[in-house]
Amino acid sequence: MTLRNALFLVLALASSAAHALGNFENPPNGVTVSGASLISGWHCTASRIEIEYDGGPARTLAASGTDRPDTASVCGKRNTGFGLLVNWADLSPGTHTVRAFADGELMDTRTVTVVTYGTVFLDGKTATAIVDQFPNADQSVLLEWRPSLQSFVARQVGPAASIEGTWNGANLERRSNCSAAQNNGARGTYAQWVVALDRVSNTLRIVESGITGLSCTYTGTHRLNGNRHEWVDGQYACTDGKTGTFHSTEIMVASTALSIRLATKLSGTETCDIDAILGGSRF
Repeated sequence: MTLRNALFLVLALASSAAHALGNFENPPNGVTVSGASLISGWHCTASRIEIEYDGGPARTLAASGTDRPDTASVCGKRNTGFGLLVNWADLSPGTHTVRAFADGELMDTRTVTVVTYGTVFLDGKTATAIVDQFPNADQSVLLEWRPSLQSFVARQVGPAASIEGTWNGANLERRSNCSAAQNNGARGTYAQWVVALDRVSNTLRIVESGITGLSCTYTGTHRLNGNRHEWVDGQYACTDGKTGTFHSTEIMVASTALSIRLATKLSGTETCDIDAILGGSRF
């Protein structure tokens, strides 16, 4: 091979690599999609980006050449973005494939699961919902239905509901592996919970007052895992002599509702494993 031919080959390969340089970013592979959202990504050199669904013969032209400053170091320019607004309800509920083509060449394929509201466009509806402990444990987000997007959007971020205070509800138990077989099975009783959190020692303490007069005290270490409450290294004791250890498997706190799920192990003469839910409400 002559030097001239070798140089030509190198340049051709480099050109081919540059042509293929791009990223089909949204939707990510394997996700659930609904409402209206953007199919998007970027490509360094393509002048035409097309989107195809389920291998069909028709392809939809996406807007391309939009500003993407983050690609300047890779592509040597910023006008590399592409996007196509799609209402996923135009596809039937279930699994679909989405493919992106750059100047007729396949970039990548995504598989998504479409969830719809039973109609192509849900109109005439209004709704709000609160997501507690998001984006952080001490915050909550008020979501509002937006018909134009066919989805909920954040309207307000505020303080989260406090776990502290007095709650009234039920103590539900599902017992197994009890040393006395008759103690296995489901149990439940009405209770009042007084919850206190010591932020210096990170100790969460709950005093339970049952309708039967039984009183139990739960004490353990409170910590945050991301935006989730966790209650670990727990010890509890009741006025009937029952004692045990526990850790939380789920804690949900809203302004008027509390649910704490515990994995409990009884100690002493009875050694049941207990899947328990301490649930309550308040005004």
